[in-house]
Amino acid sequence: MMEKTGTRTGAAWGILFGGLAVFVAAPALLLATGHDTIKPSADSAKELSLAGALIPALAGILLIHGIPLHAPRLLPPSTDRRVLRRQATALALIAFLWPLALFLVSSAGQHALVRDIWALAKPLVFLALPLFLLRILRPRGEPDPFRLTWRPRQTWQWLAPIPAVLVFGWLYVLGPLAPPLPSAEDYPDPVILAVGATLTFFTANVLEEVFFRGMLQTRLEALFGRWPGILLASLLFAWLHLPTHGQGTLPLTLGAIVAFQGFFGLFTGYLWSRYRNLWAPIAAHTAMNTLPLLLM
Repeated sequence: MMEKTGTRTGAAWGILFGGLAVFVAAPALLLATGHDTIKPSADSAKELSLAGALIPALAGILLIHGIPLHAPRLLPPSTDRRVLRRQATALALIAFLWPLALFLVSSAGQHALVRDIWALAKPLVFLALPLFLLRILRPRGEPDPFRLTWRPRQTWQWLAPIPAVLVFGWLYVLGPLAPPLPSAEDYPDPVILAVGATLTFFTANVLEEVFFRGMLQTRLEALFGRWPGILLASLLFAWLHLPTHGQGTLPLTLGAIVAFQGFFGLFTGYLWSRYRNLWAPIAAHTAMNTLPLLLM
């Protein structure tokens, strides 16, 4: 019997239906305006198809749902919901305000500044600052009940996510709807590329999953339930890409980041919620960001 992950309050129902509405409206907006392909970033010359973004994420979600194994105790009991609410609010504010600040800087014409600090500031914003806030906001003298563990105890927690991650990676990188693989001419010297790929692995593949799934989503699930928590964390994850994934107009940019990064967040969020193995969403993130480079 699966343990409940939160009380389905009025706020939880609002997040559930509001989040679902946003995820339906985003691809509908893109299709209605004739944007069935978008640029992966504001300064990219290539485009990715909408179907190529949605189908791998949805296929992964269906596979996760179809495998009966799941964590029997999704969350530890929370004795003080006020502390939990403060922690979740602090993390959500970081996730909302940091991209907003960078977007305002970029809108003022400082695009180079945003690119320079985008990756370098992530360890401070998404690791050091959250850990500091979680420490001072927890009950004095009590351990953190949501402390992340990097080694799941059960073997099935390592094996069960493999089909979904492999299918997602194949569809996203090599499938019939996948974008063309990059050519060597698209990238700089191999040494520079290796340094950049390593930096991306730690600042995007690892740090983003630790913060958005391990820290933020876990607490949102405890407050509102599994799917409201996944939806809200995924929308904030999509919002993270606002400063770097501009598509011209703001509505088009918002639709694009929800349809691409948001649906990917649903997939990795479900991976984390279902198996509580942080390496699973990190592997999926690596397949999306790093695997194309390895196949060059």
